[in-house]
Amino acid sequence: MIDAALSLTAERLNGHLAGRFEAAEDLVVLAPLTDSDRKPSDISRNRLALFVTNIAEDPMPRQNRGRAASVMGRTADAPPLHLDIYAMLAANHDPNIYTEGLKMLSAALMFFQTYPVMTPQNTPQMPRDMQQLSFEISNLRPEEMGQMWGNLGGRYVPSVMFKIRTITLSSGAIKSIKPTIRKPSAGVAPARETTT
Repeated sequence: MIDAALSLTAERLNGHLAGRFEAAEDLVVLAPLTDSDRKPSDISRNRLALFVTNIAEDPMPRQNRGRAASVMGRTADAPPLHLDIYAMLAANHDPNIYTEGLKMLSAALMFFQTYPVMTPQNTPQMPRDMQQLSFEISNLRPEEMGQMWGNLGGRYVPSVMFKIRTITLSSGAIKSIKPTIRKPSAGVAPARETTT
């Protein structure tokens, strides 16, 4: 669900920017700024990069948070997990086109100002099990910003952090346990139970 929410966000943002800048290719990519070796990522070069910086449980009160029955060590009928996703939108542009990155970042901010909430009504391509996504800017103190960019590879680029609420994960709880019945043969251990 996290991937679906961020992919949808990038898709909507690309649609907005493509019309504004008459771009033939995507201007926003769902990708980090660096690869696993902390080298600059080619896919996000000269684009707006959207990537996750933190995932937290949404602290708002929940209904039906009572105990759920336990089945084979797992919780059946567990309440859904509601998450807030902190995502960075960063203008990762070369120095010679730095201002183009600032223009794109400004246009992206205007998009989120106009559409701070995505619902099935204003976003028909929203997955059926997703009810709403809201976007709010999450301000960082200078020391937090410095620490974050140090963790991201050390090179600051113009960026804004968004708190995206609320992404709901449902476990698809186990409803029953059906043992696998097999005829034991010599030298073969009995089959283990499977869950459905």
